Amino acid sequence: MAEQSSIYPQSPKDIPADLVSPTPKYKKHAWLAMAGLTVFMLFYIALMCGFGYMAVDVFQTMQIHKPNLPRIIVFVSATLLTVFMAKSLFVVNRAGSPGGFEVSASDEPKLFEFLHTLADEVGAPRPHRVFITPDVNAAVFYDLSLLNLFFPSKKNLLIGLGLVNVLNLGELKAVLAHEFGHFSQKSMIVGRWVYIAQQIVAHMVATRDWLDALIRFVSRVDLRIAWLGWLLGLLVWCIRSLMDTVFSWVVIAERALSREMEFNADLVAVSLTGSDALIDALHKLQTADHAWQVVFSELGRQGSDKKVIDDFFAAQSAVIEQMRKLLGDDDYGQVAEKPEHDKANHRVFEQQMALPPQMWATHPQNSDRERNAKANYVDAQIDGRSGWCIFADADELKRKVSQDFYDAAKVKDFTTADGAEAIVKRFDRRSYSPDFRGAYLNRSTMRNFDSIDNMLSQGQLAQTAEFSVAQLYPAQLSDDLQVARDLEVERQTLLSIQRGELKPSGGVIRFRDDVIGKKDIAEVLQTLDKERKAAAQKLMFHDASARRAYLQAAEKLSSDWYEYLLSLNHALHYAEHSSAKVADELALLINTWQVITADGTIGFFEKRRILKVARHFEQFMRQTSVLLQEFELPSAVSAALEISNWQEQRPVFDFPNVDSGNWHQWCPAAMEHAQYFVSVFEAIGAEVLEQLIGTEQLVMNILAGNAEVEVTPTPSRCPAQYPLLMPGDEHVLQRKLDLWNRFQLAQGIFPSAARLVVSIGIVGGTLVAGFLV
Repeated sequence: MAEQSSIYPQSPKDIPADLVSPTPKYKKHAWLAMAGLTVFMLFYIALMCGFGYMAVDVFQTMQIHKPNLPRIIVFVSATLLTVFMAKSLFVVNRAGSPGGFEVSASDEPKLFEFLHTLADEVGAPRPHRVFITPDVNAAVFYDLSLLNLFFPSKKNLLIGLGLVNVLNLGELKAVLAHEFGHFSQKSMIVGRWVYIAQQIVAHMVATRDWLDALIRFVSRVDLRIAWLGWLLGLLVWCIRSLMDTVFSWVVIAERALSREMEFNADLVAVSLTGSDALIDALHKLQTADHAWQVVFSELGRQGSDKKVIDDFFAAQSAVIEQMRKLLGDDDYGQVAEKPEHDKANHRVFEQQMALPPQMWATHPQNSDRERNAKANYVDAQIDGRSGWCIFADADELKRKVSQDFYDAAKVKDFTTADGAEAIVKRFDRRSYSPDFRGAYLNRSTMRNFDSIDNMLSQGQLAQTAEFSVAQLYPAQLSDDLQVARDLEVERQTLLSIQRGELKPSGGVIRFRDDVIGKKDIAEVLQTLDKERKAAAQKLMFHDASARRAYLQAAEKLSSDWYEYLLSLNHALHYAEHSSAKVADELALLINTWQVITADGTIGFFEKRRILKVARHFEQFMRQTSVLLQEFELPSAVSAALEISNWQEQRPVFDFPNVDSGNWHQWCPAAMEHAQYFVSVFEAIGAEVLEQLIGTEQLVMNILAGNAEVEVTPTPSRCPAQYPLLMPGDEHVLQRKLDLWNRFQLAQGIFPSAARLVVSIGIVGGTLVAGFLV
């Protein structure tokens, strides 16, 4: 026990007495959510009982009076609709497995002592079960069934080791204190009830079962009977629409409550760790999540080589370290030093220009969470020890979690790879060198040129190749690249606000140092486009100068080296444009597919539209496939990509012709195959870039006498002509459904209101007419 007390960080003193008390806003949202859910459930049950009573009433009428066709139709329809609504009440399933594995106090005594101490200090129930996963996450979850409408669920805790790996002990305590803050919230019962009701509504709206099959069958028989199926189908659609719309109001209220619960749980963490620990943890989570995504990608790469990574978390740490080197930023993944004075006003997160619509968000923005945590600032020392110290054997746990991630039967013959070494090797690329100031990071150097000849007509050269190369990659280049990225972010943000996809933070549009109106966005975008064009021209000038400088050096060395280096430029141009072009055509097909299938039904004109796009896509992909036959990979690229015979291993688009009978299977398969084409072009482009940079450096070393003259590799060969995609020439995708689809899906204020009115009118009219029969 003495050992544990030395592990558990001390909590701050002199905490404001009402710091974690529910605010009036919290209480208001709790009552609104509860009231909305109660009204919804009463409405649902009343409508179900209304159809049930109608069926009974008509049946009793037929016992007294002679049954006739209208009464039989009303009786059968009312009975079916009652069953339709009643069956959805019994579909609630228990929550699925969170993944990972469960640990007990006997497995991890230090962890459970830590958790129990923390829960007792918060005044929350101790966790019923604790699960360990490899993810960057910590969460409270519980099992659900209909019984939980009346009896509380026991709460379980999930701890992701990808989170533990990047946090110190004080930050980890803050994150877990936040989760225990949820354990103690009585308002969690509202979320539980809303979740159960959501399953009921989701089953009703989304599930298509025997009733839908019956309606379709009746609708397709003789016209004298089909109209009954049409009417019943319309009525079912109206009931689904009505429940969906009404419940969306409940969800909005519950999401608002959820955000207040997050604020309150944050304050619980503040009361135990101070105002900074949780905010520092939130900041680190962004880096941790990116690193975990890279590790997850590496798992796939190693798996294709029949290897498993031994330690995911060493790999995650290696990603962060490599990113520090790559960006030349020693503080990457860390929180900047806080000022000694005025800590309460120090901010880690900046207020964004715009945010997604908050009515559906369950969590507040990090900037708002920081403002909430520091409103009543609690100063406290953050325990800098590793978060791993709460586990009995951290190294063994890392190994166990990493092994448990894999399917043992599938990887029984795999070899083990060192995770950190695999990541270091992944980042060991010439294009990642800090010497290039980020010129080759996540950007294309060839897309701005419609041909290599065009590129060679731009840029500038000095009198000597050595001096031309010496002028490349100045420190200013980093600033130029950052300016271009910032301008693109500003443009995309303003476009999203203009389209209604994002909402301005605080209700006003802040652009740089000014506040602008929505009507001003078009004018601001014109100014931005001029700035973006100037920034792009600056980078194009650098890209052209860089390639020309090394070609100048190669020409000085020999014509063979010049031709080889020039062929690599052509290969990179072909790969980058082809990758972008295939991705753009694929985006159009996916967008069209999403639009026509949005409402679950596909009409005549929608079918014609998807066929037109699919046929164009098919023609393009066949052309791309043929052009790949003409492409000869540089030998070094083939070796790096482990391609022994390009003509046999190259991707081929050999799908059957798309037509009106197979398009619904053809499109998803073609999309997946086209994504493979994109991946191949991206891999080729990345490796050609590596060979290009390596060859350029080799040429300079030979000229400087630092390397021996080598036999010139055979130049690669590209198709003479191939499709290009210049920046700005991408397909304009449909971002908004047409009015009919928006009406069916209740997207937007007016379509939602129209669907609600129609649904109420038809359902209400049916009930009235049914009782008058």
